[in-house]
Formats: sequence, C-alpha cells, structure tokens
Amino acid sequence: MQRKVERNLWIITGVTSFPFVILALANPDKVVFPHLYILMAVAGIFNGLFVPFFLMRGEGNWLRYTLAIGGNLLISYFWINFTGGVESIFYPAFYLLPIVAATLYADFLGAMATALVAGGLSIYAKGQATGWKVTMWQDTRMLAQIVLFFLVAAIVGYLLKVQREQFRRNQKMNEELEIAYSQLMASHDQLQSYTNIIEKMNREMEQLAITDELTGLYNYRYFQMTLDKELKRNRHSSLTLIMLDIDDFKTYNDRYGHMMGDKMLAEVARTIKSLVREIDTVVRYGGEEFAVLLPATRSEEGFQVAEKLRQAIAALRVPTADGLQTSITVSAGISCFPVDSLNKSELISHADLALYRAKEDGRNLSRIYEKLQ
Repeated sequence: MQRKVERNLWIITGVTSFPFVILALANPDKVVFPHLYILMAVAGIFNGLFVPFFLMRGEGNWLRYTLAIGGNLLISYFWINFTGGVESIFYPAFYLLPIVAATLYADFLGAMATALVAGGLSIYAKGQATGWKVTMWQDTRMLAQIVLFFLVAAIVGYLLKVQREQFRRNQKMNEELEIAYSQLMASHDQLQSYTNIIEKMNREMEQLAITDELTGLYNYRYFQMTLDKELKRNRHSSLTLIMLDIDDFKTYNDRYGHMMGDKMLAEVARTIKSLVREIDTVVRYGGEEFAVLLPATRSEEGFQVAEKLRQAIAALRVPTADGLQTSITVSAGISCFPVDSLNKSELISHADLALYRAKEDGRNLSRIYEKLQ
C-alpha cells in the first residue's frame, strides 16, 4: 500500500510540473531546440514509467532512491542548460524539485546530500558561464538559492523524518495492538471453549445426579423434586402415582444370578418407559421398585395404565446365556391427589399401602388405595 501511494504521488508530482514547460516555451529565444523536446520526452519516460513502475516496485532501497533522485538532478541540470543556462528563469530554483522529491522519498541524509549536489551543480554552471571569474561568495543571489536548498532539505526533511518515525511508531503500535487483540481473542475463544466444556460437564454431572445408572430412568432424588413440582402444578387438577414392585425378585436373582437380575430390571424399565406419555415421569424408586407419576390423571385412568404396564411386563421374556426364556410379574399400587391423598407423604404412603394389598392378594395385581377403604 505504501509503495502504491508513493508511486501515485510521484506521477502526480510529474503532472503538476507541466506548467514549467509552458514557462520555458514562453521565452523561446533562450531555448535550445530540439534538445528541450528530447529532454521532455526523456523526463516523461523516466518519471512517468521507469521510476514509478520499475524503481518503486517492491521494497525501496538506497540504490533505487539514488537512481530516481540522481536522474532528476541531471534532468534539472540539462533543463536549466537548455532554457538559458544561468540566465534561465529556472536557475537555480529548478533544483528544488529533486530536493523536495528527496525529502519525500529518501531519508533526511538523502535530502541533505541532494541539496549538496544541487548546490554544486549551481556553482559549476555559474563557473562555466563566467569562466570562474565570479565566486559563489560574490553572487549573493546564487548563494541565497543554495542556502535555500539546504533550508528546504533540512526543514522539510526533518519534519518528514519526524512524521515517518511517528508513522513507524504508530504502525508498530498498531501491529502490537493487533497481535495483542489476536492473542486476547484466542484466549477468549479458549476460555469460552473451557467454559463450554465445564458447562457441559456440569450438565452431565447434574444429569448423572438424577439418573439411575442401570436403567437410565430418573432416580429417587429426581422423584422427590418432581413430585413437589407436580403437586403444585396439578393443585386444581389431579395427579396419580403408580408404585410398581417386581414380585419375588430375590428368588429370581438367586435362581438366575444378579447379572440376569440387572438385565431384567433394565428391560422392565424400558417397557414401562415405552408405554407411558411424554408428560409422565418414570423413576426407579429403589431396588426392584418403580414409580410412575401421571399428571392430570384420576385413579381409574391410573389403574388402566397400571394394568397395561403389569400385563406388558408379565408378557416380557428375557433370555439367559443358555437361551432359557425367563419372565417376572409386578404388583402395582395406585393413589391419587387430591381424591385419596391431600399431600405428598399421603400420596406416597397410600400408593405403598395399595401395593402391599396387591402383594397380599396374590401378586401380579393392581390395587387402588381409594377402593381399599
């Protein structure tokens, strides 16, 4: 980007110097033809093509700047010679163009060196014209011009030097800020990644805290929390609780082993889960006991659900490693808020009592607490 700006600025400078051509042609008696035309063509090619599109291509260095500034010093020298020499209206002020160019494109020392060369060329031209009879100290006009060369080179060069240093500092600061910002964003992204991982782990831990590992159902802790919420939510409706307990599960474990017992528990859990609504809550209450919460459901409807579950579980067949088909049955107790239970403890205890009655009556049965009264 910096090279492109310099290239465009160089071309603009060349275009704005076109009025000097008009000034030169305004006094044709002193102009050397066709030398001036040839010099104009050379200057146009040099400053319009060679310098901007060759010397300023890529990174600049002292050799390229020397060629560009030195070429324009020679152009200025011959321009003055072809427009009247020391009598030219351009003598020696025309050397200010390469001096200004040096302050723009070279460094401070380069600008001072250009002023020194311009002063030397001015003295040389004057000496050639006068046969070296007039010294620089006798020609105050020329002396003033040479002093002006150095003043322009010094003042403008110094100001541009300060500006360039400030620009480099700002550029370096911007680069450091960009690096710091990139590092900050990377740290932020990394922190966000860690935060997401921690949040995910927390969710997983929370899920594990309320989930039974064997069956994948919710556990007793979740049952207690959910029951409180459902009682509040259904205070103007009804909430039915079904307690299910596998019949003679100890005998089943003793006969087939605990691994088969665990497998049977998982199959019973899967069966219960598949036969209830999405709004219903199924939990492993403990051991071989399960609980099902049925929102907006009355006792009779709960009894029908319990019977459906009981029959499906009775029809369940789980094969052993030897290919033997095993089965179990469950007993169910049903209580309903607020029909037969007015609070949480009554709802649970009444469902347990109904379950106990189902066991007493022969197992593989469903009983409603309300009908025990």
